[in-house]
Amino acid sequence: MTDLRTQALRCEFHDIGAVVYFLRKVLWTVPGFTAESYHDELARLHDRIQSDGPFVAHSQRLLIEARKPD
Repeated sequence: MTDLRTQALRCEFHDIGAVVYFLRKVLWTVPGFTAESYHDELARLHDRIQSDGPFVAHSQRLLIEARKPD
């Protein structure tokens, strides 16, 4: 291994449209996500954002650089 990096990330969502957009683009976050299949959960999250402010999500990322031995 030649390099290993880790990063803790914070995403802040101020509206439900941003959450849906993110989940549709970052497919591995919720495999098979559709707004229709998660309608009830999204409605509850929308209400929570409206009453309490932004939804904050945290994730960890790894970057591993390796080389095959000669």
